Amino acid sequence: MSIQAGINIYSVHEQLAQDYYGTLRQLAEAGYTHLEMLGFNMVKMSRFSDEFPAKEVAAELAASGLKAIAAHEGPMPGEDLLAHRWDELMDYYEQLGCTSLVLPSVWMDDKGSTLRLAEQLDQLGSKLSQRGFQLYLHNHAHEFKSDGDTTLFDILAAHTDPKHLKFELDLVWVMRAGVDPIAVMERVGDRCDMIHQKDYSKQLSGPLNLFESIRANGDEGLGLMDVYRKYIVPSDFVDLGTGAFDFAHVYGKIKELGHVKYALVENEGKSADKLASVRNDLEYLRTFI
Repeated sequence: MSIQAGINIYSVHEQLAQDYYGTLRQLAEAGYTHLEMLGFNMVKMSRFSDEFPAKEVAAELAASGLKAIAAHEGPMPGEDLLAHRWDELMDYYEQLGCTSLVLPSVWMDDKGSTLRLAEQLDQLGSKLSQRGFQLYLHNHAHEFKSDGDTTLFDILAAHTDPKHLKFELDLVWVMRAGVDPIAVMERVGDRCDMIHQKDYSKQLSGPLNLFESIRANGDEGLGLMDVYRKYIVPSDFVDLGTGAFDFAHVYGKIKELGHVKYALVENEGKSADKLASVRNDLEYLRTFI
């Protein structure tokens, strides 16, 4: 199976907030054809789906030769997952021809909260499937917290229906939990057909494994958001090919597995010219897929 390159447009969220349609056109000019849309305007603290009508967005995508293959959507942390505007969002993304909805993050910190979340995700995935949509979960590091000889992520995977929940693995975030992303992909199989690709600095602000820092500093009781604020800095993330990620090895393994359809750039680093960065990211990623 060939792997298609794309981009999670969070990579250019500041530019989108200033000129939404113009930025989409610039991504097309940079060579992108597959986009993962972004529900939340991180600058204005509003929703793009409220600002830009689906009919207009669909026309712009078509005119620019772009395809919306997924969208990061969901409630804000602490808000009720099942009470979110899912019917309204499905109406919106249906007009874009986009039927994969990805939760950007979920909050779980022990086995009990993970099992409760699994039940909710199964319910939500079932609801979306009735309209022809597929629910995905995008990870950070905390989902891979250890629980005995397993992780919370593995507990979640074991207690959700594969038909109702797939995984969009962010490879570098998996590594920042001290876990091998290829081993995770082997376990979940074709439940992971989309991945996020970033690169991490050769001079990280701390250990690659965040849990090592947390244990060393006695911060096991720190809240999840506080952990990320304390231990993650923008300089940890760099343009593809300029950091320590072993692209040749990882993509060799991914091709052997054969179930990844989309590898999506997610550039979270600081850059003097972000559009130039994501253009270079695409060129670099294409050499491995």
